[in-house]
Amino acid sequence: MSSRLNLLLFVSSLALAGAAEAQDAPPAPPGPPARAAATAAGDGEIVVTGSRLNSSGYTAPSPTTVVGAEQIEQRAPAQVSDIINLLPSVRLSSGPQQSQRFFQTGSSPIDLRGFGAGRTLTLVDGNRFTSGTVDSSLIPVNLIERIDVVTGGASAAYGSDAVAGVVNFVLRKRMEGVRGSIQAGVSQRGDSSERVFNIGFGSGFAGGRGHFVVGVDYAKNRGVAPIFSRSWGQLNPYLVSNGLTRPAGTPAQSFLTDVTYSRQSTGGLVISGPLAGTAFGDGGTPYPFQYGQVLTSLMVGGVNPAGNPNGNAPLLTPTSRRAGLIRGEFEITPALTVFAEGNYGYTETDSYSGFYQGSAIIGIDNAFLPAVTRTAMQNAGVTTITVGRLLADYGGTRNKSTHETLRGVIGVEGRLFGDFTWDAGAQYSQTDNYGRNKDVIVANFLAAVNAVPGPNGTIVCGPIAGNPNLTDPVRQSQVQPGCAPLNIFGLGSPSAESLDYVTGHGGAVSTSRNQLWNGWANLRGSPFSTWAGPVQVALGAEWRKEAIATHANALALQSAWNASNGGEFSGSYTVKEGFAEIGVPLAAELPFAYALDLNGAFRITDYSTSGVVHTWKIGGTWEPVAGLRLRSTRSRDIRAPTLGNLFAFGGPGGCCNITNPFNGESGRLRTAQTGNPALTPEIADTFTAGVVVAPTGARWFRASVDYYNIKLKDAITTVQGPEIINRCAAGQQAYCAAIVFDNTVFGIDYVRQQPFNLNRLLRRGLDFSMDLNFSLGADSRLVIATRASKAIAVRTYDRGTIIERSGSIQGDGVPEWNGTVDMSLVKGPARVTLTGRYFSRSKFDATQLGPEDAGYSAALPNSLNTNRVPARAYFDLYTEYRMKAGRTAVSVFAQVQNLLDKDPWVFASTNITSGGNPYDLIGRRFRLGVRFER
Repeated sequence: MSSRLNLLLFVSSLALAGAAEAQDAPPAPPGPPARAAATAAGDGEIVVTGSRLNSSGYTAPSPTTVVGAEQIEQRAPAQVSDIINLLPSVRLSSGPQQSQRFFQTGSSPIDLRGFGAGRTLTLVDGNRFTSGTVDSSLIPVNLIERIDVVTGGASAAYGSDAVAGVVNFVLRKRMEGVRGSIQAGVSQRGDSSERVFNIGFGSGFAGGRGHFVVGVDYAKNRGVAPIFSRSWGQLNPYLVSNGLTRPAGTPAQSFLTDVTYSRQSTGGLVISGPLAGTAFGDGGTPYPFQYGQVLTSLMVGGVNPAGNPNGNAPLLTPTSRRAGLIRGEFEITPALTVFAEGNYGYTETDSYSGFYQGSAIIGIDNAFLPAVTRTAMQNAGVTTITVGRLLADYGGTRNKSTHETLRGVIGVEGRLFGDFTWDAGAQYSQTDNYGRNKDVIVANFLAAVNAVPGPNGTIVCGPIAGNPNLTDPVRQSQVQPGCAPLNIFGLGSPSAESLDYVTGHGGAVSTSRNQLWNGWANLRGSPFSTWAGPVQVALGAEWRKEAIATHANALALQSAWNASNGGEFSGSYTVKEGFAEIGVPLAAELPFAYALDLNGAFRITDYSTSGVVHTWKIGGTWEPVAGLRLRSTRSRDIRAPTLGNLFAFGGPGGCCNITNPFNGESGRLRTAQTGNPALTPEIADTFTAGVVVAPTGARWFRASVDYYNIKLKDAITTVQGPEIINRCAAGQQAYCAAIVFDNTVFGIDYVRQQPFNLNRLLRRGLDFSMDLNFSLGADSRLVIATRASKAIAVRTYDRGTIIERSGSIQGDGVPEWNGTVDMSLVKGPARVTLTGRYFSRSKFDATQLGPEDAGYSAALPNSLNTNRVPARAYFDLYTEYRMKAGRTAVSVFAQVQNLLDKDPWVFASTNITSGGNPYDLIGRRFRLGVRFER
């Protein structure tokens, strides 16, 4: 009877999942309340999370979240970011569902506190994984034993870049048998189709002295089409400029729907002169363009199919991923073990962006000019017209990219003097990035539209010397041979040959290689004891070299492409560092001092580019009574400039559509990224303080609250192109030199972007955690886990200006409140988990003012018709049923994400471009799979 009830519970939960809600899972039951920050390693050793120390009698003071294997399984993750991104302290700022207006690489770096992924140190088994920002999707999900997330500064213990914290992936080093899973998913609307497969195998050999593990992951998602695939996207949402001469009471910008271009169409549109407003339909047939309310280069209302600025950007980038790991170890003696490890990762994406926005002067002798239009020109007494064209015929700018990572590690580990453990190792990793963009060569487009009659009734490209669109000598030099005349009159009119000439020539190709050479040695143990317990110490030294080399093809180096111009540069630096950490138990089991521990760490780091820096940490925990722990840390942390910060050099590429404040015109801005070799490391001062409540008589309850305050000076800041333009327009002359103006209607060719040690940053907030574990009977339990984060201050001090971004979305902003709740009901082999994720109502942009904000005036240049984005609560449902088939354990599971099918804020995919987008853009989707272990 019991088994029938269990099966009924599972089947009914599947039915509920198909009807409405969805997501993930709770943590395992809380561990012992005292010393709960320690977890057992595979050999029985106790490793203190948040520290380099190991001891069963010491508790680290750093706030740490441990995500265990059971929690990972309940997320049914396609990749690691599916797990990490649900933590409230992580900002969703990267990945294939973020920043839809830009090419996506499939990479999923981790961003704690919204500080930027470069200020979060990501490790694997306590060691660096690759050079630069780590792509977490390259770590095989099936081999992850747990994930330790240390929030707050940790540079003294772990190294540079740990300003916001450390995410350490602890892998399974011993496994007997095989374990794996197969799952498939799809959205309710039939897209976002995915297939995920992972398998792990482990075995001992040589009588147990040796052991090896192998893990392989494969995942493929076919992506989600542009915004028109969703009802809210069919509203054509966008943020428009109301122009410099807007009516009184009208703000500078407005969030509006039914927004399309007013100066380009997919079939061509005459934009000046007496024929202005003539559009071209199928076969080049002229017709009067139906305008709406024209606002510079955009309009509200009217008819312009496929004319939304973001109408061709995918909601989810198609991505495929392969990751593998093999590890072997052999015990030479009971006190000496050698090991080796190899990783391979490969990610491929197929991303696409908007259509080329072109305009060209067309002469009356153009061979493709419709006869009726030629007659109209003759009647009007004009010999040229200017035609704006959205070149949708080639499908839009498209990027196919691959990222391949190889990593090898060798090392030895052992024991000394009984209690001491040591390890030493070396590794090499390289990541090769390759991108090929199908983009428009601007000079070729301008040459090809100048089509004139040729011999024997043919049509040819007119001479460059007489082409009114090619008066710039630089553009003239970029015209490639083999010109094929382009018919821009009517969607579908250009020939395949002309499109190949305009977008071909091998595409815009760029490659880069990031390399890491690394060697280390560590020693841990207890040299002596106090009456309260053993004193723990850890010592270590590390050397590493990081290098980068990038290349681009000739046309990209000439900035010939519209939006895909790469650069060519190389550079490297070396780092030498050493650290020491100590943990001292000061009291134990005394009145008002059930436990009192002190922790300290110091690291000295020598960069070949900027010299020596010092980092340190001091902290402690105090348990006045069993079950009540107070903890606090103070630290000095650093973040070194990346190789790109130091050495980058690239040609202008596409950025975004903006309004030029100097003339009120809208257009697509191009930016060029350059490095700065004079950069120095950022310096952060971090303070944390918290309380943990875990009553010894109430094992079902555990809660904590932690305060953090991170002050960062000399922040490496690259002011983005739109902000450079706005600051120049506001009178900050230092930024004007970065703007390259031209004589186009838009008025700006491109903007140079270079990083500087420019600003001060502040992050201040609270983290909350509560775990409940109720027994409902012999084989039943209810587990509830709550995690929440409140941003008190997310502040930038920029040349005397203070920008407060707590409770905002754009830039570095984060919502004031983020939180997740997991509720899991377990009944024998069946489990049902409901997960809720919430973020609070926020400002759109802290630098803008809406009617909701103090100081708002429609006359201000930064005024909006609204500066608020709505809160959202998303729910996910996970169900699982476990069975035994002989020696094989099998779990059948199902998951529904976005259970209630909540739509995002209608402008989320078109205008949240420079910050983390917390909205779900896809809608309800389903996963079904089988997990097995033998």
